Amino acid sequence: MKQALVLAGLLAAGSCSSPAAPATGTPTGTTQAATPASLSAGTLQQAVAAYITANQAAFAGYEPVRWGRPVAYTKRSEATTKGLAAMQQFDNALAARNKALAEYNDALARHAAPARVEMLKTRYRNATKHNDALLATANSFAGVKDTARLGAQLVHVYRTRARSGVMVLDSAAFLVHTTGVVERL
Repeated sequence: MKQALVLAGLLAAGSCSSPAAPATGTPTGTTQAATPASLSAGTLQQAVAAYITANQAAFAGYEPVRWGRPVAYTKRSEATTKGLAAMQQFDNALAARNKALAEYNDALARHAAPARVEMLKTRYRNATKHNDALLATANSFAGVKDTARLGAQLVHVYRTRARSGVMVLDSAAFLVHTTGVVERL
């Protein structure tokens, strides 16, 4: 009962208040642009379609199939995306590091020439430094809790022509920034 009274009070307060008047001016140094928060799904789809049209080479034979629901893209979302990409780079570089380590250990076991052993040791050391840098980059994105909105993310399923000429079903995620710039994720 108490919850019903609170809900009724909130509804009454919302219906009695007059809509806010639109701002007549903008702060110095900014421009008024429609933000994804105020844009409809159709407007976001039009922005993505314009991006696809501008990049026709990457979307040969483009035919739209369906659109996903727009989702807020925040700094936390960006950190997650970039962190996953950095971890993928780390994983890919790990194979090269492990190969360099195996070659170095093999050269030591076979008592290879000192110059060769030193060269393989340097290669392994450089691969390790590279991996450490990639891991540090990936870890820098961990724990981001900032929910500042950067734009809206929209998933789009479409048909496109493969290099073989066959039409294939594909999908991509697009980011429509608050500035209106569209980027493929």
